[in-house]
Amino acid sequence: MAAARANGPTEVNTMSERTSGTDTGTGADTNANASTDTDTPSDAGQFASEAGQFGSEMSGETVPYGEPLVEIEGLKKYFDQSSGLFSGVSVDTSQFPPISVGEERVKAVDDVTFDIRRGETLGLVGESGCGKSTLGRTILRLLEPTAGRISFKGEDLATLSGEDLRTKRSEIQMIFQDPQASLDPRLTIGQIIEEPMHAHGMLDDEGREARAKDLLERVGLDPHHYNRYPHAFSGGQRQRVNLARALSVNPDFIVCDEPVSALDVSIQAQVLNTMERLQDEFGLTYLFIAHDLSVIRHISDRVAVMYLGNIVELADKEELFENPQHPYTEALLESIPVPDPRETGARGVLEGEVPSPVDPPSGCRFRTRCPRLIAPEAYEWTDEEWAQTRAFMRAVKRRTFEPMTAAELRADFFGGTLPQGEPGRIVEEAIELVATDHESAAEVTQAGQQGETATDGGQATAGGGQSRVVAWNSATTLLLESFAEQSICARERPAYEIEPEYGGESHFTACHLQR
Repeated sequence: MAAARANGPTEVNTMSERTSGTDTGTGADTNANASTDTDTPSDAGQFASEAGQFGSEMSGETVPYGEPLVEIEGLKKYFDQSSGLFSGVSVDTSQFPPISVGEERVKAVDDVTFDIRRGETLGLVGESGCGKSTLGRTILRLLEPTAGRISFKGEDLATLSGEDLRTKRSEIQMIFQDPQASLDPRLTIGQIIEEPMHAHGMLDDEGREARAKDLLERVGLDPHHYNRYPHAFSGGQRQRVNLARALSVNPDFIVCDEPVSALDVSIQAQVLNTMERLQDEFGLTYLFIAHDLSVIRHISDRVAVMYLGNIVELADKEELFENPQHPYTEALLESIPVPDPRETGARGVLEGEVPSPVDPPSGCRFRTRCPRLIAPEAYEWTDEEWAQTRAFMRAVKRRTFEPMTAAELRADFFGGTLPQGEPGRIVEEAIELVATDHESAAEVTQAGQQGETATDGGQATAGGGQSRVVAWNSATTLLLESFAEQSICARERPAYEIEPEYGGESHFTACHLQR
């Protein structure tokens, strides 16, 4: 494991450091100043011998290291978008009956399948809003799954309820993103750490106190801080308290929801090193959610990339960073800042906005922003012709260019020469619809001379402007239906296992470029 993480950021040697007893409690993270005190952490064997006091090392079915501990199959989590008496009711006077009832649902996690092996750290990355935190909370049953299977040590958590689920929670824990909001300010850190043990009936009062002080020392804090309140600690120290609380019931699996994103870089390294050490001591399995790819590369064994509720790529850490196969993964890696002032220009910039999870694209979720959208097989054209057509289609859809004449559009997007055959005919028809020398554009000019204006974004307030909007919408529909919707990227959902170049782990990618 140490070798696998050798390419991460520079480690801060704090694995054996703990907060000095002379800490004034002003909120400064004393771990930022190297302490001369050192621990002698118990190894995994010693902890196993102590496990009888705090619960078994692996309760229930024993899972060997390297075998799947958590198996997710077809997991979905949808949220109702509206609420109230008339939620889901819509009126459309152009149809009969004009009133229809149907709930719009946000597909936060949609048909996700993967496994997490015992003793490993699986990193989960993706843009904000892609469903990472929702996935983690659903796995732990903090959110009710809409569909799918969550197998933990061979038992489906999705079917558990009541006392069975409450008992199982001692084996699955979570570290939350905000180290301050996740701690009760009215309780001392000793009480916070003891609370899960009390809820699960573990040990007596004296035993819980001893356990809490032992965990404080293991996470790098001074046991004498047992009676202090959360406000007396810095962010890094609070996150160590969160870690101690999660470990108090001796879990097998921990979901880490961006546990270091709110911390300074130097403190991040200290907390990450502590988590790695505790993983080896306690035999833990992590699902580590983060935005920072350097953090993911430092701590993870395998990495999953998530986009709009789907896993789009999953591979060994080195394989994914050195041999990415999905265009979205490539864009994420290209967006990592380069510490070189001579580097100029935008890096990893994607086209357009993330589609709505209420109505996600068919086939590949990333296809509406993909710079390598596959051309429809029904037409014959060169790569350059398809690239030009794709750029024009997306520019029309997003209204990203100023009004132009037909000749100017042909010159700007196609170098004056349209694609041959049927694609050229379709493009020409779309150009005529949006060009300023089209009859609908003339109506707009005439309306403008009469004082009739159009509002920003193309929502017209006059008859001429409305005609222009209809023309643009017609051009958008024509191009999308003729080209984008005919691509295999829109017609089939991709799922491919490819041969890795680094290591022997399987490499999954959801991209038709691998077909």
